[in-house]
Amino acid sequence: MARRELTEAALAPADRLAPVDLAVGLLTYNNAETIDDVLEVVASGLGRLAGVRGALIVSDAGSSDDTRERAAACAVPNVVVEHEAPVGERVAVPFHGVPGRRAALRAAFTLARRLQARALVLLEPDAVSASPEWIERLGRPLLEDKADFVMAAYARHRYEGTISRLVLAPLVRALYGRRLHHPFGGQQGLSARLIEHLLGHPKWAWTGADVTDLWITGTTIADGFGVWEAWLGPHKVRSGTRAIDLPAMIAQTVGAAFTVMERHGDLWLEVRGSEPTPAVGEPNPLGVEPMTVDVERMQEAFRQGARDLTGIWELVLAPDTLAEVLALDSGGRLRFSDDLWARVVYDFALGHHYAVVHRDHLLRSLTPLYLGRTA
Repeated sequence: MARRELTEAALAPADRLAPVDLAVGLLTYNNAETIDDVLEVVASGLGRLAGVRGALIVSDAGSSDDTRERAAACAVPNVVVEHEAPVGERVAVPFHGVPGRRAALRAAFTLARRLQARALVLLEPDAVSASPEWIERLGRPLLEDKADFVMAAYARHRYEGTISRLVLAPLVRALYGRRLHHPFGGQQGLSARLIEHLLGHPKWAWTGADVTDLWITGTTIADGFGVWEAWLGPHKVRSGTRAIDLPAMIAQTVGAAFTVMERHGDLWLEVRGSEPTPAVGEPNPLGVEPMTVDVERMQEAFRQGARDLTGIWELVLAPDTLAEVLALDSGGRLRFSDDLWARVVYDFALGHHYAVVHRDHLLRSLTPLYLGRTA
């Protein structure tokens, strides 16, 4: 399907507001329950930045509630547009809660450019833990020309965010040589220079899995732009649209990481080691307060996978790796070593590359292994 750009009529309100220093963007879809509080955060956050002229961008996926109307009534000067959203993603909304996120991001970037914004900060419209400090921490390194891309880092319990901590962050660290805590952070900030680069990038257009966010992260690093992190504290969302099905989440997030591997092979083949990422704010140690976790249920899911999915795993995992995986269950607590887990992930990346089985089936079959490792 050909990409449809925003019309001049949709862009005209941005021309009337230009120029601004900092644009704050929301990618929305049926967020009426939470957007008012986030809009207050936007207004308060921009108000704290003395001498900074701000504007709000709302890129909506076709909400059926009054999300757009609430946004348009915000006290902050704003531009609200509707972007393309595939019907299939409306029926089964992706894990991030935004049908057509690729088009949503492109619309937000295009509007930021028309606003002549020096920087763009993206917030999640369902982030109920958002605070005005988020805007300053994500935006100030950009406005001070210290960074081109600022990613969110959050305060989490050691048992939370395990897809990021056990798969995505280590994989991004290995591929790109940067130690990022939450590659799918949700909140992010981009400089005008980076936005211009991304909008004109020949590899922006693709088909298949929605890999936009990780592609942006990888392209930013690969093309030499400065990457920072911003410690934002707890991250809590309240959404009725985000996918909560674990196999679907794993298929979408890990599938995106494996797809991006294809696009930046010339980079990661040369990467040796990694380096820390500059940060604004104080890092938060992983929380260790008591939390109820059903470890036995996760172990049983692994055992069920070993019974039902061996036929797929035989096509994906190297024989020695498969033998070690099947030997994990000795009747007690699983002991899934770091080395074995790394080999499993890389074997799945290789299987994804060669499409040894249907890629969605391959990715979903990783779920029991992930649960065993988490347990």
